[in-house]
Amino acid sequence: MSKIVSLPGVEITQRDFHQIIIRGNGSETFNNIIKEKTSVKPPLRNLEVKYDENFVFGKNSPDQWSLIFIDKKEHNQINNLVTSINVNEDLLATDCSYGQVYFEIEGSNKDEFLNQLTHFDLRENRFPKSTMAQTIVARIDCSIYNLGSKLILTCNKSYEDYFQKRLKDTALLSNAS
Repeated sequence: MSKIVSLPGVEITQRDFHQIIIRGNGSETFNNIIKEKTSVKPPLRNLEVKYDENFVFGKNSPDQWSLIFIDKKEHNQINNLVTSINVNEDLLATDCSYGQVYFEIEGSNKDEFLNQLTHFDLRENRFPKSTMAQTIVARIDCSIYNLGSKLILTCNKSYEDYFQKRLKDTALLSNAS
């Protein structure tokens, strides 16, 4: 974990999470298999998020889910989970932990700060708690998970340096105001 930005009302840290993308049909059998393997029942509605101190589980589309592990896991634990899910021919799990970069955004001004980098409406009535969005932030395709007191923002790892610079530049502009 490394601090990227610290302003009054905004704290942004880069985090190391593990993420599995799971493809399937969302049937009751699918839900039971995922719950058996992860102890978490997948979200049912598109763009819905379930979370606690150990995970963030979002439904990206009608047939795709993202399971992000907040608690530290060993690489072989993730590989074993992916392998055990893939035993079922109706499911496909992929570890994309090392292909993504993760930012945790907290503070009373987090929405205002992030609104400087995106056209996406972060107001509560448009982006309620326990939902996710797939949108453009700083000209990069990202996913944002609204966990109420904080946001988790993730994008492709190849944009890591560029994204860090945009966050820092925006912080400098915010400080100058």
